[in-house]
Amino acid sequence: MSVFVAGRINYDTILFVKGFFQRGRKFVGNLVTEGVGGTGANIAISMVRAGARNVKLFGAVGKDLENTVKTYLQSEGVGIEHVIVFDGETGRAYIIIDDEGESTIITIPGVNNMLSASHIPKDILDSSAIVVANIPRDVATAIVEKFKGQLMFMDPGNSWNPLELVSKTQCECFILPNEYEFSQYLNNSKSDLHAYKNCVIVVKKGEKGATLYDYRRGRALDVGAMPLKKLGLKVYSTAGCGDIFTGVFATLYMESRNIEKAMLYASIAAGVKATRILSHDVPKRSELETLIDKYRSMISINEYSL
Repeated sequence: MSVFVAGRINYDTILFVKGFFQRGRKFVGNLVTEGVGGTGANIAISMVRAGARNVKLFGAVGKDLENTVKTYLQSEGVGIEHVIVFDGETGRAYIIIDDEGESTIITIPGVNNMLSASHIPKDILDSSAIVVANIPRDVATAIVEKFKGQLMFMDPGNSWNPLELVSKTQCECFILPNEYEFSQYLNNSKSDLHAYKNCVIVVKKGEKGATLYDYRRGRALDVGAMPLKKLGLKVYSTAGCGDIFTGVFATLYMESRNIEKAMLYASIAAGVKATRILSHDVPKRSELETLIDKYRSMISINEYSL
């Protein structure tokens, strides 16, 4: 069975600036690199590298970069038969990285917003698992309502509020926002968290790790982050760390059905990504296993009741 990722495909331009990036100031930047990115592409690539098989990406690309994007995705082992080509410009992301490795990202959606529910491939609804990322809300709604598989992971960023779709889910479900997104979801929601028992919520907290809330089982789980400074590792770019967490978490949970294991692997993979520049540059499974053996004792894991 296939595993689908539905999300944006961008072409990233990565710039370094000296000092701390602030509004209203002029900065001189250095172009570091360019390459394929976007939440959908990042998650799909990270899943393949983490060991998932038959991963297919559902997203949009413009004719301007069709060959570049498709060729790269194929080289990473991502299925591209449902990457739809539109007569327009591929989405762009300009990633500005300061001295601390913190990223400010400016995106131009391009053809990403041209996807509609009519483009949803039938086999996406029959796949064993799906990651629904930052596709347009109407497309996401149609997928959630009709999906017949066993597992769904939602990580739409600021594109739409997944809490509004929880009641429509018909399978085991996870929602994976970062702290800012989670607070926005709650501010715009009419119910408290106890109303969303259909889905487990995993809040990604960067250098503070991640927290899982499972209201159906009445438990929470805190998993620490990889202590990069303590290990003497330099943070180059936080861009894509959340995408990597989602992709690796989904892969390990599909494989093991062990939440603690999935969170541990995802936390370490996201930490390693921060030491690399490209937004999808996650360790492959063999390297990840070595890192788990090396750093497992340094990652705190605490469970408590809700």
